[in-house]
Amino acid sequence: MRRFSWLSLWLNRLPLRWRVALVSFGLLALILITMGIVVSSVEEQVLLSNQLSALNTQAGILIQTSGGQSNIRANSQPLSKEMAGKIAGSAQNFVDKSTLVTILSPDGHLLAQSDGRTNSTYLFSFEQEQQLLQQLHKQGHADMVATTPNGQRELVVRYSILAMDKQSMTYAGGILQLQSSTTVIDSAVSSTRLLLFIAIAIGLLVAALLTLPLIRQALRPLTEIERASMRIASGDLTQRLSEPPTQDELGRLATAFNGMVIRLEHMFARQKQFVADVSHELRTPLTGLGGSLEMLLLEADNGDAAAKRRLVLGMYNEVERMQRLVSDLLVLSRLDEGQVKLRKTHIDLCQLLTNVKEQADILAQGQHITLDLPKQSLSIEGDSDQLRRVFLNLIENAIKFTPPGGDITLRALGKQCEGRSLACVEITDTGLGIPASALPHIFDRFYRVDQARIRTTAQSGSGLGLSIAQGLVQAHGGTITLTSTPNQGTTVTLQFPIIGCCHALT
Repeated sequence: MRRFSWLSLWLNRLPLRWRVALVSFGLLALILITMGIVVSSVEEQVLLSNQLSALNTQAGILIQTSGGQSNIRANSQPLSKEMAGKIAGSAQNFVDKSTLVTILSPDGHLLAQSDGRTNSTYLFSFEQEQQLLQQLHKQGHADMVATTPNGQRELVVRYSILAMDKQSMTYAGGILQLQSSTTVIDSAVSSTRLLLFIAIAIGLLVAALLTLPLIRQALRPLTEIERASMRIASGDLTQRLSEPPTQDELGRLATAFNGMVIRLEHMFARQKQFVADVSHELRTPLTGLGGSLEMLLLEADNGDAAAKRRLVLGMYNEVERMQRLVSDLLVLSRLDEGQVKLRKTHIDLCQLLTNVKEQADILAQGQHITLDLPKQSLSIEGDSDQLRRVFLNLIENAIKFTPPGGDITLRALGKQCEGRSLACVEITDTGLGIPASALPHIFDRFYRVDQARIRTTAQSGSGLGLSIAQGLVQAHGGTITLTSTPNQGTTVTLQFPIIGCCHALT
């Protein structure tokens, strides 16, 4: 294999279309050449078989017309040259002109030929003579394609014969041999091979002319992908491939590539928006911190302890705000990577909501918070600390956007849905509500319903609370949905699988 390593390196340097073309062209050439060899070989074998069959037929006719028999007795004498010459001379009248009739002694020496030549030499090589004699002794006849001393191929048929010597009235044995040159067959096979060679050459030439354009057309989506990838690598995420009408491998690749680019574009857009939002969220508290520190350094408080305390308290609030933002970002990062570790235990949902309601009462700013629980307990599996965080986050949102005197209801109930027992928690408020156009984006990170409005301190937030709530609920195997009507209120619905037996299902 090392001897062909240079070939592998050379092929790897070629463009893909050239490699595909070379492989296709090579396979086509191999197939055509193999077919040409098979066709010419079959033709040669068929012609040789037909000619041998004709020689066997002529030999049978000669044996019958010469009064001989197609076997030799053990005690028979060899034919004399005179008798062999008579048989050979008369036999030429019953065979083709191209067929040479030869009479041999039982040991294979020449006795007479129909062309009048006689000598005692072997007609073929020693190995071929031995092979013919062995076949003759075993089967009574022999046939093969032999080669004469001058290199000419001959079709040879031999039969053992027994002829009556009329003078001595005794039988004499010999070998009747018919041979015919393969010149006509070789010429026909050569012509066929020449025609096949020309046809193969023309076919390969046409294939070479058509292969590259066809492969270039077939691989055009890959070329477009290459160009689009280079543009994308340079930062242009608006590139798209024209998807071919056929849904083959390249068509599916183009579709998948476009989908990948769309997702990349969305991810980069989200990342860009994420960086901008984080920068904005951090700039506000940092600006407040910088201003307060500058005032302290300039001793703008004029020694007033109360004024200094207010400045320090404002700085402390801004630091807490940044800590909450960093904490929220850390939670989202862990949710994205699936690294949030939940300490799951069996939780009495009603008891958990009772504790949440007590904390919510402390956060309320004039809103009326109501807790509605079923008579029977609802048992779920989850992390109580994380679920408490979710519920308090949602209630805090309801408090922010519900004016004083408004109502906030925290309700729990059990229900059946598609054969599953679910614990449902609803947080309903009578606040400002959310426009219908904003509902599809309400769980997006840093999304705010009104980007341009100036928010009060009570309504300020990072826009991450609902994203965190959604991630934590899904980590518990639950779902969270939100419905809202402007100026009427909002309802957030959370559903969790119930474990154990529950008698409070509706």
